[in-house]
Amino acid sequence: MMRDYSLSSLISEIKADVRKLINIKIELLKLEVFEKSSIIGSFLIYGLIITNLVFFALLFAFVALGFLIGDWVNSLAGGFGIVTLIYLIIIFIFIVCRKSIFTGLQNALLKELHPSNDFEQSEKKIENEQIVNDDYL
Repeated sequence: MMRDYSLSSLISEIKADVRKLINIKIELLKLEVFEKSSIIGSFLIYGLIITNLVFFALLFAFVALGFLIGDWVNSLAGGFGIVTLIYLIIIFIFIVCRKSIFTGLQNALLKELHPSNDFEQSEKKIENEQIVNDDYL
């Protein structure tokens, strides 16, 4: 079987290959965007669930603390007043440290979503496979 190696046939094959490559790259980009958006969505939903659980746990803990301190000082109003002061101190600390809190949260999110994270993991996997394959040779 002889192939036609004329210039026009080679150019048409190259065009077809380039079109296929572009379509594959577009499909890969779509899949990567879909993967990243699903990661972000699951990260946000998980964060909301944990936030709600922590909120209710702290709420009941501080109500119990209010009753406990109220029992110690023989005044429920005094106990809940002291708990309110504790809340105000915590709020003040969060306001003062907001930049470092934002930076920490941003770094955690970017570390989770950064594409080099995927590349490094796949590179380690390839290295491990090569080590295993070299052992069998």
